[in-house]
Amino acid sequence: MHNHITFMERHAQVSLLRHVSGPLKTGFAATVLLLCLVLGSIPVSVWVLVSMMAAVTGMGGVKLQDYVRLLGIPLFFIAWSGIALLWTSGDGLQALQVSLRAMGAVSALYFLVLTTPVSDILAVMRRCHAPGLLTALLYLTYRYIFVLTDVWQDMHTAATSRLGYTDYRTSLRTFGGIGSNLLALSLKRADDSYRAMESRCYDGDIRFLETGQTCRFRDRAFAVGYVIATLALWRLCG
Repeated sequence: MHNHITFMERHAQVSLLRHVSGPLKTGFAATVLLLCLVLGSIPVSVWVLVSMMAAVTGMGGVKLQDYVRLLGIPLFFIAWSGIALLWTSGDGLQALQVSLRAMGAVSALYFLVLTTPVSDILAVMRRCHAPGLLTALLYLTYRYIFVLTDVWQDMHTAATSRLGYTDYRTSLRTFGGIGSNLLALSLKRADDSYRAMESRCYDGDIRFLETGQTCRFRDRAFAVGYVIATLALWRLCG
């Protein structure tokens, strides 16, 4: 999980689409996601899945094998959900439709998170007049995921260097020890992080430096053209 979170944030920071308008990318991804869910068409779902993959890898600069590996996480759960739906309903077409719809929605969301850093997404929420408490909680939750996984990684590395995984029995003992200490160390690291924020005059509102992003005509034209093409495909193929 830690590797995939850092992968997404790292690629969002260096994406070739990094400087495209954050509100435009957020609105575009949300629109595509809603179209994929509302229309419920297999051709539309496949179109969104393939085109979003092409946009992230071709326009965003993410390697195809990295994207496929990242997509494998939700694909695993969606596939099992589709199998369960097929088992309960006996309708293979419905199971395929629901699974593809979910994958299309996930690919639209991946387009946003792999091209837009969290700070830009929170800036969009602030422009939409989202409560400051909500945006602060979202960012702190996101930040403390890194704190938790960093603590686990340090403990895992220390245990490995001390031959804590030499056999099955030792691995179980090591796993139990890490689990028992993880909460205490994570709380201490989180408290240190909060004290550092307070020393920098944290008053409950988290502010980010917003870079000058312009909404270019070609970007708007691409977004509008994509939505029109998706609706046209739905009308043609149903």
